[in-house]
Amino acid sequence: MNRPLNNPFAVEARYTEQRIPQYRGNALIGALPASPTDEQLAGQLFDVPEFKLEQRSWETCDRLEMVSQLSTFLFPLARHITLARAFDSLIKTGYARRGIRTPEHIATYQSLYEAQQEGKAFKNSSIRAAGAQLSSALIGWSGTGKTSAIRRIFSRYPEVIWHPEHDITQIPYLHIECPHDGISGKGLAASIFRKLDQLVPDCNYSALYQKSSAGAETLLNNAARALHNHYVGVLVVDEIQNLKNAGKSKTSLMSLLVSCANELNVPIVFVGTHKALNVLGIDMSPARRSSAAGFALWKSLERSGDLQRPEEWEDFITSLWRFQWNRKPVKLDTYLANFMFECCQGIPDIAIKLFACAQWRAMLNGDETFSIETLDAVMTNELVRAEPMLGAIRSNDPEAMSRYEDIAPLHFSSLLDDAMNAYEGVKQVGAAVTTGHVSFVPRVTSVLVEAGISGKRAESMAQKVAEEGKVVGIAEGARAALELAKPPSRARRKSKTEETQPAELAPDDYRNAVRKARETGSTVFDELARTGAARPLDELVGVGF
Repeated sequence: MNRPLNNPFAVEARYTEQRIPQYRGNALIGALPASPTDEQLAGQLFDVPEFKLEQRSWETCDRLEMVSQLSTFLFPLARHITLARAFDSLIKTGYARRGIRTPEHIATYQSLYEAQQEGKAFKNSSIRAAGAQLSSALIGWSGTGKTSAIRRIFSRYPEVIWHPEHDITQIPYLHIECPHDGISGKGLAASIFRKLDQLVPDCNYSALYQKSSAGAETLLNNAARALHNHYVGVLVVDEIQNLKNAGKSKTSLMSLLVSCANELNVPIVFVGTHKALNVLGIDMSPARRSSAAGFALWKSLERSGDLQRPEEWEDFITSLWRFQWNRKPVKLDTYLANFMFECCQGIPDIAIKLFACAQWRAMLNGDETFSIETLDAVMTNELVRAEPMLGAIRSNDPEAMSRYEDIAPLHFSSLLDDAMNAYEGVKQVGAAVTTGHVSFVPRVTSVLVEAGISGKRAESMAQKVAEEGKVVGIAEGARAALELAKPPSRARRKSKTEETQPAELAPDDYRNAVRKARETGSTVFDELARTGAARPLDELVGVGF
């Protein structure tokens, strides 16, 4: 087996004495971190950027990066503490029914072997009444932070624990995510193999078990054997709404997964959106099982509408609001907190992205502050794709929620990339500077001076372009100003053919005076005066002017 020196994920087991009677003497439970108090647990789950007031004076590029750190923001609420406790209890409950190389552990290998001989994933007789309680579900709206919370909760556990006394590796949790384009039974087994190969590199389960001719049940049987080998504490199947196929195939896979929990005494937690209720409702009652295990339905954050009487939303937004890197931070009041709630409907993921985008806008346009109008503009531009889902939440329509869950998610990284790309344009060519910005005229003037135009004239030209207000960006402003600097274009030299064949002109055309002056040797003014097109100056302004 792998030793810690060979496996970067492994730590050597250190056992703590257990107070709960049914946990005593169980090395798998004794090797887990000690149960923290609520205060300690909140501190372990807390995940916020490192913030100092002097950061607001940093260069824009650095402050943009600091805002991006909000992508992992997690302020522990009661729901996070409850979820962490539920996972702790579920893992220990599963381990309490298992032990290292116990007769029950060996019997499970025998049962898996017999099922494999029959061409099945698990034996029908393996379903145990007590084991059914190990299957649970965490259902919630998109953006409520289910996956982020689970990752943060699992970060408290070692990924791999090596027990030198028993020469075995223990994996406290295995977190598998179903891809957005769907997952089948074979795909789920392959995901388990890949994750185990990552955590225990020498095992190479993918090469050992993943044969092209193997069916879904065979692969799931082998996956169960691998989970059993490493004493996996809990298997989390995330984004379960992406389960492929429908009808009997989907029902069969769900039955196999629940049977896996029963056979191995490995708790399985299905995580998904409202759409997952259709998947889970086939073989299990997620509402009943979730409530029993402490996995409550995750909806929008509850609000009181008053910062002085805070509920979940007020606690969350107050904690988030202090992380402002704009040079003119905005003070949070009850009206603004409620406006933010109406924008994002209490969905933490949308709230964080709205808050971040508003700060990016303020940095890029030079205002260094934002307003309700800014927040509204972000919702109708950067976050417009979220509106159908938010509309479904406002109408409290679960069916509509299920329809809009297939909308591509708004990834924080892509929003940051857009902002950074815009900033690179500003930094290099002033692409976002408008004619009304205080820096427009000086910066365009500087470009013109570099082009060889005198300072006063350059400033005058830049000012004229600014007054016209037709361009955006320093480069476009300089280009427009240089057009003003060009001398009037000369008339094209006429060819001999054109000179010898003058165009026909109307009798009252002023150009007749030019021709007549050439022919008679008089002046153009005299010829214009003869036709009445030119009058003496004293007649125009009055005698004695």
